[in-house]
Amino acid sequence: MLPPIPSRYQPEAVDPASLGSWLAWSLPFFSEPVAQNPHVDLTLQLDVSRAHAAYLALPEGARASFFAFLVWHLTWTLAQHDSFNLRCVDGEWYRLGNPPLFIPVAVGGPARFRSLVLEDVQQLELEDFLALYRERLARLRHADAGGGNQEGDEAFSYAHFMGHLPQLRFTGMTLHWRQDQMIGQSCFYFGQRYQAAGRLLMPLAVRMHHSCSDPFVLNQLLEDFNGRFPG
Repeated sequence: MLPPIPSRYQPEAVDPASLGSWLAWSLPFFSEPVAQNPHVDLTLQLDVSRAHAAYLALPEGARASFFAFLVWHLTWTLAQHDSFNLRCVDGEWYRLGNPPLFIPVAVGGPARFRSLVLEDVQQLELEDFLALYRERLARLRHADAGGGNQEGDEAFSYAHFMGHLPQLRFTGMTLHWRQDQMIGQSCFYFGQRYQAAGRLLMPLAVRMHHSCSDPFVLNQLLEDFNGRFPG
């Protein structure tokens, strides 16, 4: 059972019947316990050429990393797409107005991974987010090697999940899921960037919960995301 959604994530109760014919049917159909996989896994090769040009135009000292730059822009785009901000808790649907951001960070050693949790991202300008990301990432990487991973426990099921695999140029990826967690949550994994036909491409794996999201709304999301970087 999931804990109540923290008020700082700004949960708003949603009546599925009020959301139109498709969501009125899909929200309960794919979230009820049935013998089916409720997820859609899709991996694509995203053209990030214009995004990278916009990143390089930033002052060098403010850049942090290209991954962080993409994460901020994707988080702001997600805020405009309700399908990716719906979560189901104990059979009740909510729209999150201020979901956290959860990033697994590979630190090696016995810990292997730590949780980078950032809140109020949609209230931060790019420069402030990049500075916060740099500071929190450095703190995680220099933490006690025996420390745990509890920071992300509360946020995990409600967050926008974004992972980074910069050494892997994958063409397909299926993410795990526990049946008692993450109903409605989408997960994004960024892969190794590479040049092809004069473009900078990047694998992007997305796991969507079919109750509220699917390739149709993902395409709308990515169109708006790419629109943030005029050519």
